[in-house]
Amino acid sequence: MREQGEINNPVPFLIGEVKTANPLTVAIGDFVLERKDLKINSFLLKNYQRRLNLATTGATGVTNTKSGGGGDDAFASHAHDQNTIGIPAGTYTTLDDFAVGDEVLILVSADKQQYIVVCTLL
Repeated sequence: MREQGEINNPVPFLIGEVKTANPLTVAIGDFVLERKDLKINSFLLKNYQRRLNLATTGATGVTNTKSGGGGDDAFASHAHDQNTIGIPAGTYTTLDDFAVGDEVLILVSADKQQYIVVCTLL
């Protein structure tokens, strides 16, 4: 009865494990998927870029020390406290993607022809 129920209600997701990072292969038990078999959430890929706006917020720190010139006290080497930080229009770039041993959540199409890597798991 249970097996017949699975025919009409396939498991909607699987947990896979990254076996190799470059080239990417993901194993689901003994079944191995290659990069060409996978659709991957773009947020997970190396060099993914997205614009951001970081509103001004409180910060702690000190600026780098810079030396002045001319020997005048007003230009002597000094630093400033950093009290706020903000990035009004910037871009971030991801530096890495998958590592061997990462667990990934994979959605599976009803016909089991498409495998979509949604996220990595902790």
